Amino acid sequence: MVPDEKGALVIPNNNFTPHRDGLRPRYIILHSSAGGSHAQVVAKYFASTEGSADPLSSHYVIGCDGSIVQCVAERDGAWANRTFSPGHDVFWDETSDPNLSTISLDLCKPSHDNSDMLTGAQQMACFQLIRNICRRWQIPLRLADADGGITGHFSLDPLNRQQCPGPFPWDPLWTFLKEGQRMLELTDPQVAPFFSAGGDGSWLCNSNGVRLRGANLLFYRCYGGPRLFGIPLTNEIYLPQYPNTAIVLCERAMLAYDPDRKIDTPLMSGQCYLLPITTGIGQQLLLQRSNSLIQSLTTKLNQIQILSRF
Repeated sequence: MVPDEKGALVIPNNNFTPHRDGLRPRYIILHSSAGGSHAQVVAKYFASTEGSADPLSSHYVIGCDGSIVQCVAERDGAWANRTFSPGHDVFWDETSDPNLSTISLDLCKPSHDNSDMLTGAQQMACFQLIRNICRRWQIPLRLADADGGITGHFSLDPLNRQQCPGPFPWDPLWTFLKEGQRMLELTDPQVAPFFSAGGDGSWLCNSNGVRLRGANLLFYRCYGGPRLFGIPLTNEIYLPQYPNTAIVLCERAMLAYDPDRKIDTPLMSGQCYLLPITTGIGQQLLLQRSNSLIQSLTTKLNQIQILSRF
Protein backbone atom coordinates (compact mmCIF):
# COMPACT_ATOMS: atom_id res chain seq x y z
CA MET A 1 0.00 0.00 0.00
CA VAL A 2 1.28 3.44 -0.96
CA PRO A 3 0.51 5.91 1.87
CA ASP A 4 -2.12 8.56 1.16
CA GLU A 5 -0.27 10.91 3.52
CA LYS A 6 3.23 11.86 2.44
CA GLY A 7 5.82 10.70 4.98
CA ALA A 8 3.53 8.22 6.76
CA LEU A 9 4.96 4.82 7.65
CA VAL A 10 2.79 1.95 6.37
CA ILE A 11 1.95 -0.97 8.67
CA PRO A 12 -1.10 -2.46 6.93
CA ASN A 13 -3.79 -4.85 8.05
CA ASN A 14 -6.86 -6.43 6.45
CA ASN A 15 -9.46 -5.16 8.91
CA PHE A 16 -11.38 -3.00 6.45
CA THR A 17 -14.25 -2.93 3.95
CA PRO A 18 -12.86 -2.55 0.41
CA HIS A 19 -13.92 0.62 -1.40
CA ARG A 20 -16.49 1.41 1.31
CA ASP A 21 -19.21 -0.49 -0.58
CA GLY A 22 -19.36 2.40 -3.04
CA LEU A 23 -19.67 5.21 -0.48
CA ARG A 24 -17.17 8.02 0.16
CA PRO A 25 -15.76 9.46 3.40
CA ARG A 26 -17.59 12.51 4.72
CA TYR A 27 -16.34 12.53 8.31
CA ILE A 28 -13.09 12.37 10.27
CA ILE A 29 -13.41 10.57 13.62
CA LEU A 30 -10.79 11.04 16.34
CA HIS A 31 -9.98 8.12 18.65
CA SER A 32 -7.42 7.51 21.38
CA SER A 33 -5.47 4.33 22.04
CA ALA A 34 -5.52 4.24 25.84
CA GLY A 35 -2.29 2.82 27.22
CA GLY A 36 -0.21 3.34 24.07
CA SER A 37 2.45 5.88 23.22
CA HIS A 38 4.13 4.49 20.08
CA ALA A 39 2.25 4.50 16.77
CA GLN A 40 4.11 1.47 15.42
CA VAL A 41 3.16 -0.64 18.44
CA VAL A 42 -0.53 0.26 18.13
CA ALA A 43 -0.50 -0.39 14.38
CA LYS A 44 1.08 -3.82 14.88
CA TYR A 45 -1.55 -4.61 17.50
CA PHE A 46 -4.28 -3.81 14.97
CA ALA A 47 -2.63 -6.19 12.51
CA SER A 48 -2.48 -8.91 15.18
CA THR A 49 -6.29 -8.90 15.48
CA GLU A 50 -6.81 -10.03 11.87
CA GLY A 51 -9.02 -13.13 11.77
CA SER A 52 -9.92 -12.85 15.45
CA ALA A 53 -13.36 -12.46 16.96
CA ASP A 54 -12.55 -8.79 17.60
CA PRO A 55 -10.75 -7.35 14.53
CA LEU A 56 -9.72 -3.73 15.03
CA SER A 57 -8.18 -1.01 12.92
CA SER A 58 -7.94 2.66 12.13
CA HIS A 59 -6.75 4.49 9.04
CA TYR A 60 -3.98 6.29 10.91
CA VAL A 61 -2.17 6.14 14.24
CA ILE A 62 -0.35 9.23 15.52
CA GLY A 63 2.37 8.69 18.12
CA CYS A 64 3.33 10.96 21.00
CA ASP A 65 6.48 11.83 19.04
CA GLY A 66 4.41 13.04 16.07
CA SER A 67 5.09 9.98 13.92
CA ILE A 68 2.24 8.89 11.63
CA VAL A 69 1.49 5.28 10.67
CA GLN A 70 -1.12 4.42 8.04
CA CYS A 71 -2.87 1.07 8.49
CA VAL A 72 -5.73 1.24 5.95
CA ALA A 73 -6.05 3.13 2.67
CA GLU A 74 -8.38 6.12 2.82
CA ARG A 75 -10.47 4.68 -0.03
CA ASP A 76 -11.40 1.72 2.23
CA GLY A 77 -13.46 1.64 5.42
CA ALA A 78 -11.35 0.83 8.50
CA TRP A 79 -13.10 -1.10 11.27
CA ALA A 80 -12.76 1.55 13.97
CA ASN A 81 -16.35 2.58 14.76
CA ARG A 82 -18.41 -0.33 15.96
CA THR A 83 -21.83 0.60 17.21
CA PHE A 84 -24.11 3.49 18.01
CA SER A 85 -25.35 4.00 21.55
CA PRO A 86 -28.26 6.01 22.98
CA GLY A 87 -27.57 9.74 22.97
CA HIS A 88 -25.44 9.74 19.81
CA ASP A 89 -25.52 12.87 17.67
CA VAL A 90 -28.79 13.03 15.80
CA PHE A 91 -27.29 13.23 12.31
CA TRP A 92 -25.96 9.64 12.43
CA ASP A 93 -28.01 7.04 10.54
CA GLU A 94 -28.15 3.88 12.65
CA THR A 95 -29.08 1.79 9.60
CA SER A 96 -25.73 2.53 7.95
CA ASP A 97 -22.26 1.26 8.92
CA PRO A 98 -20.37 4.38 10.13
CA ASN A 99 -17.07 2.92 8.95
CA LEU A 100 -18.20 3.39 5.35
CA SER A 101 -18.41 7.17 5.65
CA THR A 102 -15.56 7.92 8.09
CA ILE A 103 -11.77 8.20 8.18
CA SER A 104 -10.47 7.36 11.65
CA LEU A 105 -7.39 8.77 13.36
CA ASP A 106 -6.08 7.06 16.50
CA LEU A 107 -4.10 9.27 18.90
CA CYS A 108 -1.64 7.48 21.16
CA LYS A 109 -2.15 8.30 24.85
CA PRO A 110 -0.15 6.51 27.56
CA SER A 111 -2.82 6.83 30.27
CA HIS A 112 -5.46 4.09 30.30
CA ASP A 113 -8.25 6.64 30.81
CA ASN A 114 -7.24 8.75 27.76
CA SER A 115 -6.60 11.71 30.09
CA ASP A 116 -3.31 12.81 28.49
CA MET A 117 -3.08 16.06 26.57
CA LEU A 118 -1.49 15.79 23.15
CA THR A 119 2.21 16.52 22.93
CA GLY A 120 3.27 19.47 20.78
CA ALA A 121 4.58 17.21 18.02
CA GLN A 122 1.49 15.03 18.16
CA GLN A 123 -0.86 18.02 17.96
CA MET A 124 0.93 19.48 14.96
CA ALA A 125 1.01 16.13 13.13
CA CYS A 126 -2.68 15.57 13.88
CA PHE A 127 -3.75 19.04 12.70
CA GLN A 128 -1.80 18.80 9.46
CA LEU A 129 -3.10 15.29 8.75
CA ILE A 130 -6.71 16.39 9.33
CA ARG A 131 -6.25 19.36 6.99
CA ASN A 132 -4.75 17.18 4.26
CA ILE A 133 -7.49 14.53 4.52
CA CYS A 134 -10.19 17.20 4.34
CA ARG A 135 -8.59 18.59 1.20
CA ARG A 136 -8.37 15.17 -0.44
CA TRP A 137 -12.01 14.29 0.21
CA GLN A 138 -13.68 17.72 0.45
CA ILE A 139 -14.64 17.11 4.07
CA PRO A 140 -15.94 20.30 5.76
CA LEU A 141 -13.36 22.02 7.96
CA ARG A 142 -15.66 22.23 10.99
CA LEU A 143 -17.46 20.31 13.69
CA ALA A 144 -19.46 17.45 12.21
CA ASP A 145 -23.11 17.76 11.28
CA ALA A 146 -25.43 16.05 8.80
CA ASP A 147 -23.28 17.27 5.87
CA GLY A 148 -19.98 15.93 7.22
CA GLY A 149 -17.10 17.29 9.27
CA ILE A 150 -14.80 16.39 12.17
CA THR A 151 -15.67 14.93 15.57
CA GLY A 152 -14.68 12.29 18.14
CA HIS A 153 -15.74 8.70 18.80
CA PHE A 154 -18.00 10.04 21.56
CA SER A 155 -20.29 11.42 18.85
CA LEU A 156 -21.30 7.89 17.78
CA ASP A 157 -21.05 6.02 21.07
CA PRO A 158 -21.43 8.41 24.03
CA LEU A 159 -22.41 5.54 26.33
CA ASN A 160 -19.19 3.54 25.98
CA ARG A 161 -16.75 6.01 24.41
CA GLN A 162 -17.48 9.26 26.20
CA GLN A 163 -13.75 9.59 27.00
CA CYS A 164 -12.63 9.02 23.42
CA PRO A 165 -10.50 10.84 22.32
CA GLY A 166 -10.28 12.45 25.77
CA PRO A 167 -8.81 15.97 26.10
CA PHE A 168 -8.39 17.44 22.64
CA PRO A 169 -7.51 21.02 21.56
CA TRP A 170 -10.65 21.66 19.53
CA ASP A 171 -10.45 25.48 19.44
CA PRO A 172 -6.81 25.47 18.23
CA LEU A 173 -7.83 22.92 15.58
CA TRP A 174 -10.54 25.21 14.21
CA THR A 175 -8.08 28.11 14.25
CA PHE A 176 -5.51 26.02 12.43
CA LEU A 177 -7.99 24.91 9.78
CA LYS A 178 -9.29 28.43 9.32
CA GLU A 179 -5.82 29.92 8.98
CA GLY A 180 -4.27 26.85 7.41
CA GLN A 181 -4.00 28.35 3.94
CA ARG A 182 -1.65 31.00 5.35
CA MET A 183 0.18 29.00 8.01
CA LEU A 184 3.93 29.43 7.79
CA GLU A 185 6.31 26.56 7.08
CA LEU A 186 10.04 26.30 7.73
CA THR A 187 10.62 26.51 3.99
CA ASP A 188 8.89 29.88 3.61
CA PRO A 189 11.32 32.66 2.58
CA GLN A 190 10.36 34.82 5.54
CA VAL A 191 11.02 31.94 7.96
CA ALA A 192 14.01 30.04 6.55
CA PRO A 193 16.66 32.68 7.46
CA PHE A 194 15.63 32.60 11.10
CA PHE A 195 14.56 29.04 12.00
CA SER A 196 15.43 25.39 11.54
CA ALA A 197 13.77 22.18 12.75
CA GLY A 198 14.34 21.75 16.47
CA GLY A 199 13.06 18.22 17.03
CA ASP A 200 9.78 17.11 18.63
CA GLY A 201 7.95 19.41 16.23
CA SER A 202 9.63 22.56 17.58
CA TRP A 203 11.30 25.42 15.68
CA LEU A 204 14.84 26.40 16.67
CA CYS A 205 15.80 30.06 16.33
CA ASN A 206 19.15 30.09 14.53
CA SER A 207 20.49 33.27 16.15
CA ASN A 208 19.92 32.51 19.84
CA GLY A 209 18.96 28.83 20.24
CA VAL A 210 15.48 29.63 21.55
CA ARG A 211 12.79 27.04 20.77
CA LEU A 212 9.19 27.64 19.83
CA ARG A 213 6.92 24.67 20.47
CA GLY A 214 3.36 23.44 20.90
CA ALA A 215 0.45 25.86 20.93
CA ASN A 216 2.66 28.96 21.02
CA LEU A 217 4.39 27.79 17.85
CA LEU A 218 1.03 27.15 16.19
CA PHE A 219 -0.14 30.66 17.11
CA TYR A 220 3.14 32.13 15.84
CA ARG A 221 2.82 30.30 12.50
CA CYS A 222 -0.83 31.19 11.97
CA TYR A 223 -0.66 34.88 12.81
CA GLY A 224 2.36 36.33 11.06
CA GLY A 225 5.54 34.74 12.41
CA PRO A 226 8.75 36.79 12.24
CA ARG A 227 7.18 39.41 9.99
CA LEU A 228 4.71 40.41 12.73
CA PHE A 229 6.21 39.18 16.00
CA GLY A 230 9.93 39.19 15.23
CA ILE A 231 12.08 36.32 16.48
CA PRO A 232 11.50 34.75 19.92
CA LEU A 233 13.86 36.03 22.63
CA THR A 234 13.07 33.52 25.40
CA ASN A 235 12.10 29.89 25.72
CA GLU A 236 8.70 29.31 27.29
CA ILE A 237 8.41 30.96 30.71
CA TYR A 238 6.41 28.97 33.27
CA LEU A 239 4.98 30.95 36.18
CA PRO A 240 4.16 28.88 39.30
CA GLN A 241 1.27 31.18 40.22
CA TYR A 242 -0.32 30.45 36.83
CA PRO A 243 -0.12 26.67 36.25
CA ASN A 244 -0.73 25.31 32.75
CA THR A 245 0.45 28.53 31.10
CA ALA A 246 3.53 29.37 29.05
CA ILE A 247 4.79 32.78 27.91
CA VAL A 248 7.24 33.57 25.11
CA LEU A 249 8.77 37.02 24.75
CA CYS A 250 9.40 37.97 21.11
CA GLU A 251 11.00 41.07 19.60
CA ARG A 252 7.66 42.77 18.97
CA ALA A 253 5.11 40.89 21.08
CA MET A 254 4.57 38.55 24.02
CA LEU A 255 2.79 35.24 23.30
CA ALA A 256 0.78 33.61 26.06
CA TYR A 257 -0.48 30.02 26.11
CA ASP A 258 -3.32 30.32 28.60
CA PRO A 259 -6.26 28.03 27.69
CA ASP A 260 -8.07 28.60 31.01
CA ARG A 261 -7.62 32.39 30.93
CA LYS A 262 -5.76 32.57 34.24
CA ILE A 263 -3.56 35.54 33.33
CA ASP A 264 -5.85 37.67 31.18
CA THR A 265 -9.30 37.49 29.57
CA PRO A 266 -9.02 38.82 26.00
CA LEU A 267 -12.10 38.81 23.79
CA MET A 268 -10.88 36.02 21.52
CA SER A 269 -11.06 32.25 21.39
CA GLY A 270 -8.20 29.79 21.28
CA GLN A 271 -5.50 28.64 23.67
CA CYS A 272 -3.09 31.51 22.93
CA TYR A 273 -3.25 35.31 22.76
CA LEU A 274 -1.00 38.37 22.92
CA LEU A 275 -0.24 39.38 26.48
CA PRO A 276 -0.50 43.10 27.39
CA ILE A 277 2.93 44.64 28.07
CA THR A 278 1.80 47.85 29.80
CA THR A 279 0.15 46.19 32.81
CA GLY A 280 0.30 43.03 34.91
CA ILE A 281 2.55 40.06 34.27
CA GLY A 282 3.50 41.21 30.79
CA GLN A 283 4.82 44.51 32.09
CA GLN A 284 6.72 42.76 34.91
CA LEU A 285 8.39 40.30 32.53
CA LEU A 286 9.34 43.09 30.16
CA LEU A 287 10.88 45.11 33.00
CA GLN A 288 12.77 42.07 34.25
CA ARG A 289 14.25 41.49 30.82
CA SER A 290 15.13 45.18 30.46
CA ASN A 291 16.89 45.17 33.83
CA SER A 292 18.72 41.98 32.90
CA LEU A 293 19.91 43.52 29.62
CA ILE A 294 21.01 46.70 31.40
CA GLN A 295 22.98 44.69 33.97
CA SER A 296 24.59 42.65 31.20
CA LEU A 297 25.49 45.79 29.26
CA THR A 298 26.88 47.46 32.39
CA THR A 299 29.06 44.43 33.10
CA LYS A 300 30.44 44.45 29.57
CA LEU A 301 31.16 48.20 29.72
CA ASN A 302 33.03 47.76 33.01
CA GLN A 303 35.08 44.97 31.46
CA ILE A 304 35.95 47.20 28.50
CA GLN A 305 36.99 50.04 30.80
CA ILE A 306 39.23 47.72 32.82
CA LEU A 307 40.88 46.31 29.70
CA SER A 308 41.41 49.81 28.27
CA ARG A 309 43.63 50.68 31.24
CA PHE A 310 46.28 48.21 30.18
